[in-house]
Amino acid sequence: MKIVLVVLAMFFLTSFGPETEEQFFNDLAKQSREVATVSGTFIQTKHIKVLGEKVESGGTFFYKRSGNVRFDYSTPKTMSIIMTTSNIHILSRGKATTFSLESQKGLSDLAGVMEACMGGNITSIPKTYKVTYELKQERHKLYIEPKNKNLISPYTRIELSLNKNNLSLEELILVEKTQDYTVYKFSSITLNRSLPATMFRP
Repeated sequence: MKIVLVVLAMFFLTSFGPETEEQFFNDLAKQSREVATVSGTFIQTKHIKVLGEKVESGGTFFYKRSGNVRFDYSTPKTMSIIMTTSNIHILSRGKATTFSLESQKGLSDLAGVMEACMGGNITSIPKTYKVTYELKQERHKLYIEPKNKNLISPYTRIELSLNKNNLSLEELILVEKTQDYTVYKFSSITLNRSLPATMFRP
């Protein structure tokens, strides 16, 4: 009986596993082509290992094809982070701090990964990262990791969870080299809302 069960398990995993994964990526690619903007709310929880504590914040986020992401924090303090194809801007207390992506490979790769995650275009993830797919009971799960462990990047792994039925973004986890990690939970998702270009300028 055990042998029969093992054979059956191998059959189902071999016959249906790849099609499920392939279908997921096909559906995601199709949906990403139809999405120009994404907006909604988020709760961010930063887990700090050395202190054994977590810090929670929240606000609204916006994505506009191609490569424009904005997080507006409303709690516990007001600030904004804007990511474009060329720069990252941090707006706080009326001042803007800008980091160029051209001169910082790690930030440039991170921007590419974030663009892929927010817009659903997984094929745009830089080739320096590998993507692993897993089908959970209630969601699709993607694990994004640098192929080279010595790659200059603040994160060792990025985990992305999408709704099993409509492929909407539900959760994003950024795992740091320090083993601290940050969890973003997204809700109230709206697609293809008109977003002015000025939103992505400091």
